[in-house]
Amino acid sequence: MSDLAVDPTADPAKIVSGLSALSEREISDLLGGPAGAGVLDEIFRQMRSSFRPEQAQGENALVRFALTGGPGGSTRTYELRVVDGACTLATEPSAGSGAAPADRALTITTDRVRFVRVLIGQVSGAKLFITRKIKIDGDLKFGGQVMSWFEIKQDD
Repeated sequence: MSDLAVDPTADPAKIVSGLSALSEREISDLLGGPAGAGVLDEIFRQMRSSFRPEQAQGENALVRFALTGGPGGSTRTYELRVVDGACTLATEPSAGSGAAPADRALTITTDRVRFVRVLIGQVSGAKLFITRKIKIDGDLKFGGQVMSWFEIKQDD
């Protein structure tokens, strides 16, 4: 068992960098526990920080991630808004927050463990979509492009 799996008090950035070494069960235990929200928050901070504007040229887009499977069956929502080559992040955005409408909008719904496993390359997002483990509300072709805009670094 990984040291990260038994130390939920570790720095979330360190946990995120070592996620690829964890099993599905360890990821599930981590994300379902008290450190889960902090780990997810760090993943999305890293996504925003690693945004590659050249991949999203000319986009005015809103990508919402609704991640189920939290403590008590909760869902945690993240929004990445891309406008004029800049990416902003909102965590648990309020409905009708007054933001300008996007030319393209997409909502990706899955449980937090599947999301992380896709992100770190342990499972295929396309396969999970086909088996209805990931739901995409919006333009599917656009959805296939979105993840290429971001990078999460993993220790090997």
